[in-house]
Amino acid sequence: MRQNIKNKEYFLKYFDLNQSLLKNGLIKIEENRVNPEMINYYKKTLFDKYLYLSISSFTNGDRLIEVKHSLLETVNYVNKSWHTDIVRLEFEGRRLNQYILSAYDEMLWMLSLGYLLDISNEDFKKLVDVIDRDGIKDYLFEFIIRAKLPERKSITEESYEYGWKLFGKLRQAIKETDKQKAEKLLKDFLEKDWYKEHKDAGWYDSHKSKHDVYYGYWSFETAAVVKIMCLDDSSFRENQYYPKDLV
Repeated sequence: MRQNIKNKEYFLKYFDLNQSLLKNGLIKIEENRVNPEMINYYKKTLFDKYLYLSISSFTNGDRLIEVKHSLLETVNYVNKSWHTDIVRLEFEGRRLNQYILSAYDEMLWMLSLGYLLDISNEDFKKLVDVIDRDGIKDYLFEFIIRAKLPERKSITEESYEYGWKLFGKLRQAIKETDKQKAEKLLKDFLEKDWYKEHKDAGWYDSHKSKHDVYYGYWSFETAAVVKIMCLDDSSFRENQYYPKDLV
């Protein structure tokens, strides 16, 4: 176990339940048994199950090669399930070129895991293609993307009027030239911001739910920044939200 909030028995039950729901959901789509008006939402729900199974595999202590295999299944389903009308933020009746918080988290996790687990550039580009299709320009996304795909042209501005403030210290860190300052920003981000400021996220406090919905609390993006910037993580390596095994 990489996080001791739940035990092995919990995750065995979690895997069985969600793998069964995912399998049955895919069959329903194949057999055209889903309301056409709801099909996009249904596919996004199945995508979430793919991703949460990947993360729960890491939390459970599975070998990284197994986590990587699970992540690749998730990435391969992105193009079928990541629909613009569901994942982009709506403001005053118009869709912004910005993801809602849950979608932002999910894309950030996938980019970070893709980099940390060293998936192929071909698979990684499947995520990038979706981001470009959605018109999303985000400095944190691009920082991770360009670490994996250095030939990608850098952006000069973001595509929206405001960003998610909870990532403020992380966004400061990637611009910092002083490594010690960057390390302090990451330590503060993990200890003071990451979990607490996610209180509006659907997964917040999920370990307290009577339903089996907890899959792990991880700031994969912090680990990606550490690895990309070659930072010393000794001051926060034992933080419960820091996936040190990936670094």
